[in-house]
Order: sequence, then structure tokens, then C-alpha cells
Amino acid sequence: MSLIKTVEECNLNNRACFVSYVTAGDPDLKSSAKILETLALNGVDIIELGIPFSDPISDGPTIQKATERSLKKKVNIDDSLKLIENFRIKYQTPIILFGYFNPFLQYGLKKVMKSIKKAGGNGVLIVDLPPEEAEETQNAVNEAGIDLVYLLAPTSTEKRIKMVAKLSNSFIYLVSVTGVTGVRKSLDINIKKFINKVRRRTKKPVCVGFGISDPKHVKELKRLSNGIVIGSAIIKIIEDNLGNKLNICKKIGIFVKKIRKATLY
Repeated sequence: MSLIKTVEECNLNNRACFVSYVTAGDPDLKSSAKILETLALNGVDIIELGIPFSDPISDGPTIQKATERSLKKKVNIDDSLKLIENFRIKYQTPIILFGYFNPFLQYGLKKVMKSIKKAGGNGVLIVDLPPEEAEETQNAVNEAGIDLVYLLAPTSTEKRIKMVAKLSNSFIYLVSVTGVTGVRKSLDINIKKFINKVRRRTKKPVCVGFGISDPKHVKELKRLSNGIVIGSAIIKIIEDNLGNKLNICKKIGIFVKKIRKATLY
């Protein structure tokens, strides 16, 4: 199922789509596989699987630490693809490979997109790829038969919003704040205006992320957007339980169930 269809199906079932983010290989590959299962079993609709990169400029401290843990284990794109392949044996939850342009480029754009498709991945999100420079990547994605998710931020120009609306073959990821990822106590007061501005210019679904960390945030946003994205709050659970890895999946499961419940209209 395409990412757009997944989001639309959630909305038809009277709830916002729940997208979660985790870093591949955090805290290790074995635990990572179990975390993916936990997300799928407890109600996540789409999983973003982050490829660790040595210079993650858009990531806040929580995800940066997750990336460091993963890089210490030398986790790379091939390891991430293997995680997806093994996950696909039992689960159908769509997976987006999330990362920075450099690792994709080094792997080879056409090669990596075909490998993602072969492993059972559904799409890619490349954080530092401006839509103005995305033609080669978009062609490689189209050829492989997967989706390319574009980001829009509150600082995005009218021209860029229109360009993304035209180019996107997926949902559009709206960054709710300027700055890096991370857990925030409250949401930006201008987020409603930003969501409405984008939605007036496209019929494609929009999912909102960066800073969403609890059911209260989800309830504030669920009727404004088609979906919500949560990453740092899940990774914080991993970080807080590194001394007892058996606790990680249990606590993630409890958290995910609460968020899933909050997505209901």
C-alpha cells in the first residue's frame, strides 16, 4: 500500500495517521528489530527508520545520541535494509528510510532506491535534500516504485510549497517548528496557520512532526493534519532504559498505545 493510501485509510477510520521514528541499530541491531515489532504491534501506522549519519544537522540532542550509539555499532544502509527485510517476514506496516543525502549518494541513488524496494521499504525521506535539487533522486525513486517524502518548514517560501505540492508522490511532512528535532512541552502557536497555509495549496495528506511528544499534543493537532510524527519521545525511552534493555519494548509499547488512542477523532 502506498504511503498516501495508508494515511487516507487511517483518516477514513476516524483517526490521524500515527507515524513514528526510530534510529536503525539503536541501541543495537537485535534490539532495533524488536523495537520495530513493538511499534507495529501496538498501533503505529508508518515507521520512519533513521539511517545513522555522522553530521545530523537537523537532529536534536536525543536523536543525535541515538545516532552516536548506532554509529558505534557501525550500522549502515545495508544493516537498515536487512532490518526491513526481516521485519517484512511478519509485518506489513509501511517503512520509510529516513536520512541525509550523503549516505544515499555514496551508495548510488538508483541502486539504493531499488535496494529499498527489494527489502520491502515503501519510501525515503532525505532531510537535507531541497526540492529544487531533487530531480535525480525523484527519478530514481519513481523508477524503483517507492515514494519520496518531502519536508516543509514554517520558513518555506510560497514557491517551495507549490513545488513540493507538485512533486510529491507521498504525504508531505510538515516540520512544526524551526530548529532541530526534540521533545517540547508546548507546540508553536503559529503551527495552525502553517498547516492551513499548506493545505490550501495541496490535496495531498500532510503529517506534522518535530516536537510532538505526548497525547495532549496529538489531540491539539489531529484534526488539523492528516497525521502526526513522533520520534524523540520514543528514542528518549530507549535512552532512559539502556541499563535494562528488556524494559525498552515494554515501555515503548505502553507509550505507543497511549498515542494511538489519542489519534482517534
